[in-house]
Amino acid sequence: MNKTSRRQFLGIAGAAAGAVLVTRNLPAWAIDSPGAPLITPPLSVFNYSQVQLIDGPFREQFDHNHDLFLHLDEDALLKPFRQREGMPAPGPDMGGWYDNANDFSPPDNFHAFIPGHSFGQYLSGLARAYAVTGSKPTQEKIHRLVRGFGETVESQGKFYVDYHLPAYTYDKTSCGLIDAHEFAQDPDALDVHWRATQAALPYLPEKALSRVEQRARPHKSVADTWDETYTLPENFFLAYQRSGNARYRDLAVRFIEEDYFGPLAEGENILPGEHAYSHVNALSSAMQSYLMLGQEKYLRAATNGLRMVQEQSYATGGWGPDEAFVVPERGLLEASLGTTHASFETVCGAYGHFKIARYLLRVTKDSRYGDSMERVLYNTIAGANPIMADGTSFYYSDYNYNAKKVHYRDKWPCCSGTFPQLTADYGISSYFKSQDGVYVNLFLPSRVSWSQNNTPCSLTQTTQYPFANTTQLDFTLPHPETFTVYVRIPEWAGVKSSLSVNGRRTDNELAPGKFLALQRSWKDGDRVEIEFEMPMRLEAVDAQNPNQVALMHGPIALFAVGGMPSRIKRNQLLAATQVAASADWQVTTDEGMLTMRPFASIMNENYRLYQTVEG
Repeated sequence: MNKTSRRQFLGIAGAAAGAVLVTRNLPAWAIDSPGAPLITPPLSVFNYSQVQLIDGPFREQFDHNHDLFLHLDEDALLKPFRQREGMPAPGPDMGGWYDNANDFSPPDNFHAFIPGHSFGQYLSGLARAYAVTGSKPTQEKIHRLVRGFGETVESQGKFYVDYHLPAYTYDKTSCGLIDAHEFAQDPDALDVHWRATQAALPYLPEKALSRVEQRARPHKSVADTWDETYTLPENFFLAYQRSGNARYRDLAVRFIEEDYFGPLAEGENILPGEHAYSHVNALSSAMQSYLMLGQEKYLRAATNGLRMVQEQSYATGGWGPDEAFVVPERGLLEASLGTTHASFETVCGAYGHFKIARYLLRVTKDSRYGDSMERVLYNTIAGANPIMADGTSFYYSDYNYNAKKVHYRDKWPCCSGTFPQLTADYGISSYFKSQDGVYVNLFLPSRVSWSQNNTPCSLTQTTQYPFANTTQLDFTLPHPETFTVYVRIPEWAGVKSSLSVNGRRTDNELAPGKFLALQRSWKDGDRVEIEFEMPMRLEAVDAQNPNQVALMHGPIALFAVGGMPSRIKRNQLLAATQVAASADWQVTTDEGMLTMRPFASIMNENYRLYQTVEG
């Protein structure tokens, strides 16, 4: 299957039109009725507490991030805010991007690039972790951080004076406070959020600005042209939904970047040259605009935008070499393999990709969004080195012809903020709820619990997928209940894939690239067993370079490690065999054995994603 056909997504029609509201400045915040979306997707996310990951690598990632941020020094986290407000600021410096200092000098020195930039993301990650675990110390830390941050917020917004990226940091602070209220029941978070919004507004432009527009305006530093006002509507709309404060809705509409979403809605690819992660993240603002305003063009913009991203993605699902989109149909993705080691902004990119894929899957019920999520999951974030206690973080996946995993040079970069959010979201990305049942999207060791027709139900998934080609679903419920279980059948699944219920093969067709519907009266102890045929296939880096290929096995990209042969044939790659009791594969070439390995299994060895093939 070629890359273009794999990445074709369906456009879905929407409904009503919404009115553009005029922003107004009112002196105080007050809770009105909660703001309900105009569009209700057919699929909903479960509560964080309803899905529990079972022991495995993704649970380990979540536990590591939860523990790390639970034990971070609170004075250190609050220090940049206190310093910039002229308050006593005890505690150590965090280091890296997070510090408040005057020595930032790009491109050589990124110390103190964005003081306090990721505070809101750390708060959000903790709030989601609390929602998953119910950990009382986590909730208490969240409440202390919200109070401490609230003490630094004043009406003049001194924090943002001569601040490089006010929208960027405000947006993340906004997300953290919204999540602290929603998931950790913080009583002060919404009040602090409104005051923080009032403090930031004088430092935001009149509308969302592209980076070209920012460069055209007077600015003191090149960093001032990197702000991301075009990502603001998502959290403004969420703040409106959580608080009922209609002024957030007005602000969301004010910052919708019509010059971005308009062309995308009409199928015009305007991605080349744009900053990759933030413009994928902005697609989530398009989805919130669709849900809240009912205007179908925003759904088209998000659908087309993600399709265009995937049409220039690597085999891993990663995208954006040097954090930018390339001009399509010029072979520039292959060219990047020899010019950069910054191939994919891994953690932020995975977080943004999962978020927009969740939105679109919920609206369209198209299983191929789940396919894209698992590709990114296993081939990028699964292999990310963990954040160290001092803020040393993993940032880029490297797909260069001579690649190596390394940590990022600066401590506490942006990816240190999205990592705890992403790992807390693994559960809510794995299952979705519909009126008639449950959708199984990701094959992770996990348990989902819900109420079906007032009957408590749970589904436990046991699997070593994708290193094994099977997964098992076991049901627990007090009495029989009729509902439908929808199982994602990946688009790459071979014709020998099979599904059994209580040991009997189902007659249902397993159509690759669709959800398989299993509607029956389920009873306690029922079991579903799925076996996927995972055929080997080759995917070219782009259409202009058909002989630069990655070897794929199911959802996994296999990377060559060790000595590389000077010649290798297509049929030799496709004949790769798995080493017993190992994640490694071996390829027999004319010059000897070549070892292939998944990204998650690569440590310090050099590796190569794309091989030059003959034949």
